[in-house]
Amino acid sequence: MPEVFGRIEDITLAGFLIRTVIVGCIGYLVGRSVYKRAVNQLTTYDFALIWILGAITVSPVLDGKVSFTYMIVPLLTLFFWHTTFSFISLKNRRFSFFFNGKPAILIDNGKVVVKNLKRQFISLDLLLSELRIHNVFDVSEVKYAILEPNAHISVMKFDGGSPVTPADMNLTVKPSNIPLIIINEGKFIGANLEKAGVDERWVMNQLNLKHEKDINTIFLATVDSSKKVYVLKKG
Repeated sequence: MPEVFGRIEDITLAGFLIRTVIVGCIGYLVGRSVYKRAVNQLTTYDFALIWILGAITVSPVLDGKVSFTYMIVPLLTLFFWHTTFSFISLKNRRFSFFFNGKPAILIDNGKVVVKNLKRQFISLDLLLSELRIHNVFDVSEVKYAILEPNAHISVMKFDGGSPVTPADMNLTVKPSNIPLIIINEGKFIGANLEKAGVDERWVMNQLNLKHEKDINTIFLATVDSSKKVYVLKKG
């Protein structure tokens, strides 16, 4: 068994491979433990945390002299402080603004707030490109544009520019549900068949209507609440 733990002057290739696997497992566990906010909605503090965590985690792989002890201690310390700061941020609004930042209004009632653009180092071209992502091509349509602490830009149009919804037209809309996967790579998903209220015979009848007789040729099949079947063949 090659040496893996502790400080190793001349670590073998097998030792590096084992360390890589261990570091991968640790990185996965840390990723599962850190709050989803730090992964999906990066604030400045969260970005710094993840950057440091990544550097510390891979250090035993990059340098055999780095002991796992030297990695675990700062990892646990950072995780502790991240959890503590996140908890305090929930309880104290000022503390939250300090670590996570405040929203910045970039467009206020149809007017571009130039001083906030300069303060956030956002050019007018970048602002316009972000508006286009929100399907807005005319600044005059925007009532508010707000730079959120996670660097996303929220856009609110004037009432006249907002799309018409079924509620505006007093229309009733049928409830929609996520289609259930009933066949996955040529195999029935029994639990989803039961949830959908159908059986294998019913599914095969639906496949026959689509001129598909062999389930092994089906890569994916789903059924929605209205019993509509979608089929995707292999290849």
